[in-house]
Amino acid sequence: MATFQQLFDIGQDFASFVRGGLASEQAAVDALVSKVGQPGTISDATLQRIDALTGRYHLLIVGEMWCPDCHVNITALQYLCKAQPRVSLAIITKGRAEDDLKKRLGLEKVSIPLVIVLDEQFEQLGLFIEQPRAVVEQWSEQTRADYRQGLYMDATLNDVLAVIATGETI
Repeated sequence: MATFQQLFDIGQDFASFVRGGLASEQAAVDALVSKVGQPGTISDATLQRIDALTGRYHLLIVGEMWCPDCHVNITALQYLCKAQPRVSLAIITKGRAEDDLKKRLGLEKVSIPLVIVLDEQFEQLGLFIEQPRAVVEQWSEQTRADYRQGLYMDATLNDVLAVIATGETI
């Protein structure tokens, strides 16, 4: 069984991950990249939390380019890595996760994106699974539409920052 660091080392960076998608999937991610960079998409409070991070963290992400949840959440996490260079990410496939992580993490199934938040030594702090808490708790067709348009990327970042701070799985 591969270690978290070995999986991280073979994972793709964000640009390579996006290039592996269909043109329509790449366009969806490009729109989200544009959205996350707009003023107000990420709150000032979240930006302050990102800036205040100390230590080094690695996000081992299980994702697929066909997945709309991956488009939104991985784009938000790429933004985190650009805003805070002490955070890095690598993306592996769902198949790889089912082979190497499902049993280790005690999961019945691998929902994507699955983010394994790791400390500097590649020790697991916690997990972010599929969607931010705010989306799950407020689920409606309107929430789903807003989420897919990138209006909950701030919530994704806050959930991952909470995992970093507390080790809580979200």
